Amino acid sequence: MRKFITKIICFAAAVIVALGIFLISACGPDYNADPLAGDIGGQVVSNGGFAVEKGNYIYFINGKENNTADNTFGKVEKGAVMRISKNDFANRNYSAVDTVVPLIAYSGNANAGLFIYGDYVYYTTPSTDKNSDGEIQNSHLAFRRTKLDGTGTTKNYFIQLSDNTVDYRYVEVDGVVYIMYVATKEKLYGTECTNIYSYNTETGEKTLLAYNVGSYLFDCSDVENPRIFYTMTVTDFVTGTSYAEYYNQVYTVTADATERNEYDFSDVDDYDAEKDPLYINCGDLVLDGYGKIEVINGSLTQFNGTTEESLERASYTYSLSSYENGYLYFTRYAHLTSSNDSATALYSISDSDLTGDNWNAVTSQDKDGHGDYITEKEAASNKIYLYGDNGELESVLILASDGIQKAGLVEGKIPDAVNNDTRFYLTTDGQATLLFTAKHGDSNYIYYSLTGGNGYTVNRVCYDGVYSDYNGLPTGNENSEYASIRILDVDSLSGWYLPEMYDNQLLFIAQTENMTSYEYAMVCDLNDKDGKMMTNAQIKELNELYSGVFEDISEIDEKIYENLQSALKYAFFANEKEYIYELSQAYVDIKEYDFNHYWSEESLKKYDDFMAAEGDWSDYADVKKVNGVEIAANKRDYYYSVLGKMTDDDVKAYTDNLKNLYLQAYPEKDASWFESLSTGAKAGFIIGVVLGGLIVISAAVVTPILVKRHKKKKMPLYKKGIKVDTTDDKNIDVYADENGVTHGGDNE
Repeated sequence: MRKFITKIICFAAAVIVALGIFLISACGPDYNADPLAGDIGGQVVSNGGFAVEKGNYIYFINGKENNTADNTFGKVEKGAVMRISKNDFANRNYSAVDTVVPLIAYSGNANAGLFIYGDYVYYTTPSTDKNSDGEIQNSHLAFRRTKLDGTGTTKNYFIQLSDNTVDYRYVEVDGVVYIMYVATKEKLYGTECTNIYSYNTETGEKTLLAYNVGSYLFDCSDVENPRIFYTMTVTDFVTGTSYAEYYNQVYTVTADATERNEYDFSDVDDYDAEKDPLYINCGDLVLDGYGKIEVINGSLTQFNGTTEESLERASYTYSLSSYENGYLYFTRYAHLTSSNDSATALYSISDSDLTGDNWNAVTSQDKDGHGDYITEKEAASNKIYLYGDNGELESVLILASDGIQKAGLVEGKIPDAVNNDTRFYLTTDGQATLLFTAKHGDSNYIYYSLTGGNGYTVNRVCYDGVYSDYNGLPTGNENSEYASIRILDVDSLSGWYLPEMYDNQLLFIAQTENMTSYEYAMVCDLNDKDGKMMTNAQIKELNELYSGVFEDISEIDEKIYENLQSALKYAFFANEKEYIYELSQAYVDIKEYDFNHYWSEESLKKYDDFMAAEGDWSDYADVKKVNGVEIAANKRDYYYSVLGKMTDDDVKAYTDNLKNLYLQAYPEKDASWFESLSTGAKAGFIIGVVLGGLIVISAAVVTPILVKRHKKKKMPLYKKGIKVDTTDDKNIDVYADENGVTHGGDNE
């Protein structure tokens, strides 16, 4: 008994020790990962998208993965953060990548993606925590970081939010990285409202920067900017009066702010600073709409700006339009004092003015030199502001419903209407969506999308010219840099991160033909032979080369080259030669067809010529080396290729899909009479066979028993008790018959 108890104690101790080791391992600070080789230093270029360049590498998200996918560390490939050296990128070795973060980089908000500060990449990922029911909370968003060599991924996140569509930025102030985010529809202090927060990743301190705000703006030209602008309404909490109907205010705050503005609520009945603080604001007032309206004049609150001047102006309601390049753009709705008339005007003020020591939130915006009046009764949205070398606003691109207009400022204002002089059309191809602007050489371009693609199409036009440069285009001179042009049939996934440009190579999330189901990163190299950005004329030639492949395929005579058109489309996308021969042989072996049943010898010869870009396909003999292989101009990868790695399952699904689309089905052996039956018929047959077998077996067992019983009934029965006495007749042969012949016994 003692030995038994001793064994139990030893076993329990071993379990406790093992469990303790497991728990210590599970609660360790970092996931285990071997460091990647290579220099991780250098300057950062273009933070905030799905790709970021630093030093010798480009770090990117390897395609869009769903937040519901398995996010176990180390098992993630699609959606992981990967890197490619700039040398491999330049040489189109697009598959030569390293996995930096084997977690899903994901956000339901495409305004912010990867950020690199110091030696770390910062990102968001679906939570792997479980709730009390054991369900993974993958609808929550965890904020994490990983060292650029792949180590240092902490098992604990900085913060986790239940809203995976939250608008956020990773920003840096004095060497400290902050998470700045806006929680919308958040129930706080009993009120559902919008609140602005910052989180210090060094100290772990979370600060409520502003409570119950209106609209807000991050810097759209510099995602690293720690400053945010926002509106707030004014309420006199003592009297319970809200002035939202008459005016509002604009504030600004930076991520490192921690001190709240002090206000006196001692006169508010039943005020409890812990349960309902009423007003929280760490920001600075920069625009106060208080003005002369009889119902509020003389009713200033403690939240209003101060001024010694008598206000004779209207009160203002501000609507924020854009914050970029050091300027805040907003519309100002004037509540006039003498009539019911109103006017909406677009203004801009530099952030340096707004935050300067001499700025007065009430009166400075009305003084000369402050509050640049840009236009009246002009929609504030769909504008792209263009700046000169001095950083000042020079002109505006207007994304109108029928095309892109360019308007130069006249005395600081946008002309009211198109006049073919200071305001004119660059394009007339419909409503454009801005992708990005870029400078190539000495020329500036806008890249934009139009409707009609699977997602974002990629079009561009140079916007440096004057009206005469665009007059009559594109029909007048399609090769001009002032003509709009679409880049191939490139389609990028909409609703996610916008396309980006690195070293004249376009990065986008694939929505091109046959790639719509996979959503991996792809890259289109727009460098010419000299390593410079292609001109419009060169892109036009590339487009014609690309479309020419399909035009030449469509012109093949199907009566002579039956089934060849589809096979060549397969070859274009798959760049694969052997499968068509394997397929033909399979029909020989399995179906006993002739080898040339589907493709004649002439067709196969034309197919081989296509693969080699010879014969009729010699116009496509130009090659590019992609992933170490020379690719001719009649293959997809010559034009754009996957960047990174597709999973094995997705590679198989992609190739299987191509085969199903363009080639005959792989033959199967003819089904036997049993295999041709339906599932129900097969089941019925099996049941019948089993029952029949049981009947046969039963018959084999039962029949002998019945026969034996039947024989027993017919055999003569002898009564017990009859005894032959041979004691006195020992010489009598009891086995002899009447003739004395013996039968049976040992002698027979």
